[in-house]
Amino acid sequence: MVSGILTRKLLRDILARKGAFLALTAIVGAGVGIYVCMAAVYLDLDGARDRYYKRYRLADFTVSLKRAPEFSVQAVENVPDVFEARGRVKLDVLVYVPDVTEPIRGVAVSMPEEHKTPIYGVLLYSGTRFSGEDAKEVILDRQFAEAHHLKPGDRIQVLMADRLHDLLVVGTGMSPEFVMLIPPGGGLAPDPARYGVLYLPRKFLQNSGNLEGAYNELVGLAKDTSRPALADTLELVKEKLDQYGVTYATQFRDQSSVAMLRDELASLKTTAGILPVIFLGVAALVLNITIGRLVAQQRTVIGTFRALGFSKGRIVRHFLGYGVVLGAAGGLAGLVLGTWLQGQMLQIYRGFFAIPNIEGHVHLEVLVSGVLIAVAFALLGTFKSSFAAARLEPAEAMRPPPPEKGGSILVERIEFLWKRLSFRWKMILRSVFRNPFRSLVSICAAAIATALLLCAVSLWDGLIYLMSYHFTELAHEDYTISLRDPRSVKSLEEIRQLPTVSADESQLVVICDLKNGPFTKRTPITGLVPNNRLYTPLDGAGRKLTVPDGGLILTRKLAEILNAREGDVIRMRPLIGRREEVDVPVTRVIESFLGLSAYCNLRYLSSLLGEEWVANTTLVNTFQGSRSIPLTSALYRRPQVIGISERQRSLERMEKTMGGFMESFIVVMLIFAGIIGFGSVFNTALVSLSERQREVGTFRVLGYTPTQVTQIFSGESFLLNAVGIAGGLLLGIVWSHLLAAAYDTELYRFPVVIYGSRLVLVAAAMAILVFVAQGIIHLMIRGLDWLEVLKVKE
Repeated sequence: MVSGILTRKLLRDILARKGAFLALTAIVGAGVGIYVCMAAVYLDLDGARDRYYKRYRLADFTVSLKRAPEFSVQAVENVPDVFEARGRVKLDVLVYVPDVTEPIRGVAVSMPEEHKTPIYGVLLYSGTRFSGEDAKEVILDRQFAEAHHLKPGDRIQVLMADRLHDLLVVGTGMSPEFVMLIPPGGGLAPDPARYGVLYLPRKFLQNSGNLEGAYNELVGLAKDTSRPALADTLELVKEKLDQYGVTYATQFRDQSSVAMLRDELASLKTTAGILPVIFLGVAALVLNITIGRLVAQQRTVIGTFRALGFSKGRIVRHFLGYGVVLGAAGGLAGLVLGTWLQGQMLQIYRGFFAIPNIEGHVHLEVLVSGVLIAVAFALLGTFKSSFAAARLEPAEAMRPPPPEKGGSILVERIEFLWKRLSFRWKMILRSVFRNPFRSLVSICAAAIATALLLCAVSLWDGLIYLMSYHFTELAHEDYTISLRDPRSVKSLEEIRQLPTVSADESQLVVICDLKNGPFTKRTPITGLVPNNRLYTPLDGAGRKLTVPDGGLILTRKLAEILNAREGDVIRMRPLIGRREEVDVPVTRVIESFLGLSAYCNLRYLSSLLGEEWVANTTLVNTFQGSRSIPLTSALYRRPQVIGISERQRSLERMEKTMGGFMESFIVVMLIFAGIIGFGSVFNTALVSLSERQREVGTFRVLGYTPTQVTQIFSGESFLLNAVGIAGGLLLGIVWSHLLAAAYDTELYRFPVVIYGSRLVLVAAAMAILVFVAQGIIHLMIRGLDWLEVLKVKE
């Protein structure tokens, strides 16, 4: 009976203040929705990745060689930490697809005929496996096949080792090695239409690549996959295979698609831990004000309950019940929102990562923890007021509360200013300074919402700047032509005679091991010609860098990994040519946003390979308005050309993939920031109105119109939110730098870009939210029964 009375009272109070509780429920629901979405997507993606890697046996290490006999695999398997090893053939190829005028760059990988799943196994999506180890058959990567509408039974032509082969497509599939189909040197965006993976029978590919009875790449599994253990294992493996021309060895965690997926999962985990705390923290602060006002209004009711024998514990539990109801309602709303967002995000990831069975699952632990977290924060918001209510003694509580302190506020002591303020502003300032906690919460809520909006806008501007910087400020070429091996720069001068070519520039790109004491990194070094014009690294002031005759220019992230500064001397070992270690000074450290890069003089890098002046990459510009087909057709007739990348297409792919993904994320951020901004502003305005209903009634009796009364009471909200918005702009700048630091990975970095116009835009958006909330308050003042609120209640 007693519990029923308190329950009915709780429900009546919530219904009487449904506007405030709905606003708080929206904030809590947004926080829980973000948590459920991010945590569930993380578990779905992480689980799909682990199952895929385990079932189809992602290699722990990869060793590239010139040519090694098949029996040498046994020697590698005798290395103590090696669990299993497999030799395979991997060749760069050109693919001729029906109805496509230009050849397409690709990579051919040999697959054994054995029935058990090999290392880097292939998940067959359609068709069948090979009919024999020397059959002229191919299994195409699923994304590549879908991009060109190829299916089992179709035929394609493949140029391998200067010979053209007509192959029958027998199936489509995918392998954990190629979670993202990114062309080498083609940026960080998947482009399955311009880059394909072909799985071919082992003997056929060996014969076609002039590697009969041999292999040029070894993949293996290790017993201990920790980074130090794998590094030691790879050193032993390289010793075993050294006589066969080891070019480089890589751990699985350094593979680009593995690293990109790992970084994406890490950012999901970080987001799931930070954003919900911000939303739920704001909800707890605003709820503290709401329940505090409820306790103040119900002093007499609380005193009556205490006089009737209700214990302090029961009073505490009753007021904590408001937090339980709000937390549960917001938590349940968040579960629905988060589950819907989970499906939308997974749909985006399916187009970004080639992982099978990325499906949304119901994660009971995430759902339960989401509701519990919401309830916990809501209880935190009601904790102080609940115990304050329990401390009221019956005799004290049944008397009217003592009037608020009426002393002068700080501004009143500045007589020159105070005398010039209107009556309305004097009321506003007294209300602000005499309710410091409520004022501070209003400022904090507005600041947080503003900061979230600015972060979202800054992230979008940063992505646009990143793409513009990389594809416009640094790169000025139309096409990048990749060659199979370094060739004399003079021999490449013939390219400028090809159709439509207006300018050309040679580069030498060499994979090198860099070492600075205990810090090591394998990365490409780009050799640039003097007076380079088509690719121009910039210094911090945006000026073109002059590449020195000797020494390296490192990008900031690479310098951090190597713990190197300007003037340091590091060790460099090219993985082709003489492969000798040399000491190289670091001449400059510059900023870059995509990948890890280092630059030096082309002639200097050539000398380290034992050559005079060689290049394996040519940048070209074409005449404006010219078609690409004559040039690319002429280039692909040259056996040394293994790939052609178009700068504009790379930019478009990044805009479509990364830009589309970030756009969806930013839209969600903007909506949630709007929820927290409007919800907090509206709730605090409701609390202020409920506290001052008698004042509203008094003004109405004195003849003030609803609009005039609204102007008096909305002034406080405008003032506090103006301060909050100003502080939020500063907080947003700080958060933007912290967000950029969180996305500071080896693969990409987000620059902090904050334009003055964006500050104005964010401030205007927040101002609109404040005006909308005050518009609703105006309607409530118009509908207020002002005669009723002036009655003295016994």
